[in-house]
Amino acid sequence: MGGRWVLATLAAVSGVGAAFFGWIEWDQRNAPPIVIEDPRADARIVVAVEGAVATPGVYTLSADARVYEVLARAGGTVGGADLASINPAARLRDGDRLVVPLLPPATSPATRPDGAETASSTLTATDEARASTSDAVTVPATSPIPVGEAAPVDINSASAAELDGLPGIGPVLAQRIVDHRTEHGPFTAVQDLAEVQGISERMVDEMGSRVVVGS
Repeated sequence: MGGRWVLATLAAVSGVGAAFFGWIEWDQRNAPPIVIEDPRADARIVVAVEGAVATPGVYTLSADARVYEVLARAGGTVGGADLASINPAARLRDGDRLVVPLLPPATSPATRPDGAETASSTLTATDEARASTSDAVTVPATSPIPVGEAAPVDINSASAAELDGLPGIGPVLAQRIVDHRTEHGPFTAVQDLAEVQGISERMVDEMGSRVVVGS
């Protein structure tokens, strides 16, 4: 009698266990699948672009936009942009602020094989004759242009090609400077360059002594 009771109890427990695991399997099969969706095709994000681009500003793009797409919307980068510091394939997020920096200006003077600094091409024939008789290159006290530096660019008379060589200024911005000067008249101060679309006050400050305002 006792053995039959034990067998009956085991059978009942086995039946309950089988029913429990069967219910779990049925529940898993009928549960809705978990789906991870990409951003909606109509979703939008807003991104600010600054620095060495043709047209800095705030742009609205699709939610899956990449850095190269917002750069294209900003008119592309300008001459002197440090492209190695940005990843054009990176995905953007709503509220991002993308700053494209400029390459640092070259400050190292040219040197001769013997290690002495060489004079720029702006030295006069008399200066070159003096330099040939000495290892040290000197500049007359009356010369307004330091050795190794280019003459400043007059933003009221320079051509687009001459303006193109300034820090952060490419062909697009150079032509905009000329067009602004033609439409609004000569610049009265170097800081007026910030009125040209695509040129910020920081870019003007980085030009420093490279630009002047002529009559």
